[in-house]
Amino acid sequence: MVRAIVFDLGGVLFAEGKSVAVEKLAREHGYKKDIVLAVLSSSKSMELRKGLISDEEFWRWAQRKIPDGYDALLIKKEWYGGYILDKDILGLVKQLRGKYKIIAFSGNIRSRVEFLEEKYRFRRLLDKEIYSFDYHRTKPDKQFVEIMIEESGCRPREIVYIEDNDRYALPARELGVRVVIYSRGEVRKLAQELQKLGVKL
Repeated sequence: MVRAIVFDLGGVLFAEGKSVAVEKLAREHGYKKDIVLAVLSSSKSMELRKGLISDEEFWRWAQRKIPDGYDALLIKKEWYGGYILDKDILGLVKQLRGKYKIIAFSGNIRSRVEFLEEKYRFRRLLDKEIYSFDYHRTKPDKQFVEIMIEESGCRPREIVYIEDNDRYALPARELGVRVVIYSRGEVRKLAQELQKLGVKL
């Protein structure tokens, strides 16, 4: 029996903002994609996601790493702004709410969650939120998944986890969580997969 539905944020509830930001910065400001991507995917950015360094520390570091003429705070603005709410997934969350525990499970940044909450007021739809910055671990760390299972109050087989990144989903599969991989725009296929797992829509 399914008791909890776990949603990733970037790539599921929201569009994957990093790729959106990189394209926009290249198109509108002439920033080289590989330079921006290197900063946003750096080991330092992983420290930020894990809550090991502050927002200010990260962006000061980023400004030192990028070429003259690049603005770290513009990169931050476009990165955060690139996360667009997926209205189809929002509709699905509303359908499932009240029938199952709705859980956010995300390798995220505190200030970005606050930004998205201010813009979309999405947190009221969630029963529980499990963020990397609160636990000093991020995907695909198996211990981060173990934390999610424990915090859900469910057995692994009672959880359906919706993720867009197969590599990030692997530890959950290994721990017995049922995983559905979502591709942007394929909410009908996602609904069918959920129904096959016994989820009532």
